Amino acid sequence: MDEHPDLESLAPYQDKDVRPVLSELRKHQPFLNMLRFVDTEASQESLLQLIDSVDTIRDFQTKVVKPWLRHFFRQSIDELTCSGIETLKPGQTHLYISNHRDIILDSAILNLLLSDHGLPTAEIAIGDNLLKSGMVRAITRLNKIFTVVRDAPPREMYRHSRLLSAYIRDRVTNGKTSVWLAQREGRAKDGNDTTQQGLLKMLHLSNEGSFEEGFRALRIRPMSLSYEYDPCDRFKLRELLAKAEGRPYDKKENEDYLNIETGIIGYKGRVHLSVQPELQEEIGRLAAISNVNDKAAGLAAAIDHSIYRSYRLFDNNYAACDLLHGTAQWQGHYSQEKKQEFLAYVDKLCRGYSPKAREILLRKYAYPVVNRQQGEGRP
Repeated sequence: MDEHPDLESLAPYQDKDVRPVLSELRKHQPFLNMLRFVDTEASQESLLQLIDSVDTIRDFQTKVVKPWLRHFFRQSIDELTCSGIETLKPGQTHLYISNHRDIILDSAILNLLLSDHGLPTAEIAIGDNLLKSGMVRAITRLNKIFTVVRDAPPREMYRHSRLLSAYIRDRVTNGKTSVWLAQREGRAKDGNDTTQQGLLKMLHLSNEGSFEEGFRALRIRPMSLSYEYDPCDRFKLRELLAKAEGRPYDKKENEDYLNIETGIIGYKGRVHLSVQPELQEEIGRLAAISNVNDKAAGLAAAIDHSIYRSYRLFDNNYAACDLLHGTAQWQGHYSQEKKQEFLAYVDKLCRGYSPKAREILLRKYAYPVVNRQQGEGRP
């Protein structure tokens, strides 16, 4: 803590900030428009009264964020299930390292389910490139989100990485709060979830003991989100196709916000969140490795395997695998009706694109099956 006197500069808003921030936010019409979805039957006056009753971060998450998410989930999610959350204890803090499919929802679903199970919500790391609007920054900081610098000169980037590493370690190891981190910078747009070693090296920057001691203290819980359908497929497909065909991809100015909005309101079908056990044994085995880079590679592989094992696989994942390879290997895992439903979805998205688009989309949905086999140690 002494080495980083500005540690708290990264922190989201605290309870003392809630009233002043909300007093400002209630002057902004976009915020008032957003409030309508907290309770679509309520009058504007009663919604403002609700806001005036919010005094703490927990109040904001419980009275505003949860009902707001529930409103959209009723329209866009057929079934939301979870596993592993029952193994969490209220007094225990963890570092959740998660696959990353949706900009906002991955972490939002975790906090929603933690709250539903009577557990404290986690702080969330999100790239500063997504928070350009002052109003959005304020709302996210009220929702326990802190920012990660995505683009800066090397020296400044290193300084921020050290600060970020110390901040996360302080939060988790001192029992202040759990923290959610994506396993990589940016979403796995192609469906292939892999942990970046650079993320683990960043976490290691604040470690004063051995590699193993430092990561044991973080009590890492790998976590996965499985979405039956990805509402942002049309954006991801366009970018992946451009890359596959060697064309430049020009991201539109408001594309990140379109992805955020579409991720929240777009159809997702069934969704499953899984929290896996801590990786204490796997971390212990890294002591036999002498090179830090190799230790990081070993830990990244352990996180990946834990995430792969925890996937919930849907009919369309298995159907995509068979369609991609022209086989019937997985036909016992899907009905013909579900297969035709998925094919219609693929054909609609790929209309007007080159044949490569179909392969890209099928591979995206097949990856969880392929990776699950790897996680279970199958050939």
